[in-house]
Amino acid sequence: MRFFMNKNVAKTKTARAIFLDRDGTINIDHGFVYRVDDFQFAPQAPESMRLLQDGGYKLIVITNQSGIGHGKYTEKDMHVLHQHMQDQLDGFGVKLDGIAFCPHRRDAACTCRKPGIGMLEQVSDVIADVDFTQSWMVGDKEADVLFGQTAGMQTALLSSRYWQRDTLVVEPTVFAPSLYDFAKQLTSNSLEL
Repeated sequence: MRFFMNKNVAKTKTARAIFLDRDGTINIDHGFVYRVDDFQFAPQAPESMRLLQDGGYKLIVITNQSGIGHGKYTEKDMHVLHQHMQDQLDGFGVKLDGIAFCPHRRDAACTCRKPGIGMLEQVSDVIADVDFTQSWMVGDKEADVLFGQTAGMQTALLSSRYWQRDTLVVEPTVFAPSLYDFAKQLTSNSLEL
């Protein structure tokens, strides 16, 4: 894919990134969250992102937004929500480095919907210097783990109603109760890998 073949980038990739799922990871998943009034950060999510940013990681959101494809809301609605999210994060000193989204229906045959890695094309300039082996994908669904593994990242699976450990097809690098717990462990070098 194009993002792995940028000829203008030095061969040594030194940046680290945290790729974050949105619904269920950054914000509470109420199902098809697109209105500003329905947006609520997950507990301590902004503080978590600040810890990760201060730890030297780029912050990149990778989100499936099938509600657009299903006609539940528009791409403009999603962008308004993302601007609101960034405005709120500004108050915590957190700046997102990029946001990538898949607008397609769940049953669409697209390459961008997680677990596919096509969304990385949308942030190719941001990730040009990223060392994927030193980066993480963090989410609350098995598709997030598959996305991260396919891209060559380490993965963290957060506790959620969407999976049970005994039925997982793939195993993440680590399990974590919350984004905050993951961020504290990663930035204090206490993750048991």
